[in-house]
Formats: sequence, C-alpha cells, structure tokens
Amino acid sequence: MAQWKCFFQMTLLGLVMGSGVSAQTGAMNITFRPQFDGAPLVPGNELYHTPSGDSLYLDVLRFYVSHVQLEGEKGFEDNHCRLMDAEGGDSTLTVVLKNIPAGNYGSLKFMVGTDSLSNVSGAMEGDLDPTLGMYWAWNSGYINVKMEGRSKSCKTLHQAFTFHIGGYLPPYQTIRKVALPLNGINVKAGETTTVLVNVDLMRFFTTIQLAQTNTLMKPSKQAAALADVFSGIFSFAR
Repeated sequence: MAQWKCFFQMTLLGLVMGSGVSAQTGAMNITFRPQFDGAPLVPGNELYHTPSGDSLYLDVLRFYVSHVQLEGEKGFEDNHCRLMDAEGGDSTLTVVLKNIPAGNYGSLKFMVGTDSLSNVSGAMEGDLDPTLGMYWAWNSGYINVKMEGRSKSCKTLHQAFTFHIGGYLPPYQTIRKVALPLNGINVKAGETTTVLVNVDLMRFFTTIQLAQTNTLMKPSKQAAALADVFSGIFSFAR
C-alpha cells in the first residue's frame, strides 16, 4: 500500500510539474487578439475601412513574439521565439509561460520579431522552421511581421498589398520592444492566469495610404519605420 501511495504521489508531482505550475509557481497564457478598430479581425472575409478612405481585406497576419518578460514583485523571463498566426485562432495566438514565481506583476514586456542570433543560426525548427513561410532564404533572415491582403486602392496584380517586415542588420533592424502595464496581474501558485492583449490593425493602416504604400518585401528604411508603427498597436485588455 505504501508503495502505491508513493507511486501516486510521484505521478501527481510529475503531472503538476509538466503543467508548468507548482506549490511556488504558476503559469500564464498570453493571448493576442487581432482587431480592426475594436472589432475582431476575420482574416479574408471581412471588409474594413480606414480613416484615409481605404477599404481592405486582410488575408494574412503573422508576427513573431520573443523575449517575454514579467516585472513586479518578482521577475520572470522567457527567451523562446513564438509565431503568432491570426488564421489559426486562439491556438496560434497564445504564448504559454510556465514556472512563473507566484506574485503580482505590473508590467509585460516582449519583443516583436526575432533577434540577431536567430537570424544567423541558419535553418531552425519549431516556430522558426523556414517552411512556415517566415524566412527569406535569399536574405538569410526572418520576416518579423507578415501582412497580406487586398484593396481596391492598390494598383497591383489582384489589387494585392504585401508587407513583409524584416531585417536584423544596421541600420534597418526591425525587431521592436513592446512594454504594457498589466494593472497588477496576480499569478497564483498552482494556477494558470490568462492575459489578453489587443492588436488593433486600424492603428497600422491609419498611418499609410494603400495607393502609395502597398508593397514591402526587403529590409529598408521604410521597413524600419513600419516596424515602429506595428509595435505601437498593442494594448493590454485584461
């Protein structure tokens, strides 16, 4: 009986540790919510309008999130790089953090994009797998943000617009830091906390006119400028 009790306790401990929570730590799910002027983004099927007079369909939205940090009573950092993809729903828009010290956290920081080490390490696996379409083989670097869609304002083939924002070498680095106040999020030991972050694409498209700016597919001064704009479209929701 004692052997079975010990076996049960060890099995339960293994399950708890595997979930990323323990008697001293908790977990956090950070879910990004793509929107357009506050309305949920529906890739490919919803027509959106900008203050500058453009109307558009957004078919593709992908971006990398890396170097996630939590600041508060205690500190926490996760250096993994994860690909967010609006076409997959919450399952591909959630960053899962494990083994976070229990306590109150007042700030969330993360990088939008991939760091220079990831770019010079060659083909990688997981969310950095080149087959996911976020790697420039000709340029040996990752696309940090990919947006593709259609607009009548574009005088291009199929009225398409394409924004592939990348570049890791000076002076056109496009990785950007985002810092958001969390208003005192409490991570409890043995539990998983959910944090929602809005990603309002209206803020991005308000800064451009698609008739003049609709194609970007290489590191450049314009790519760096649009990376600045994209990093400003995030806000803490809950």
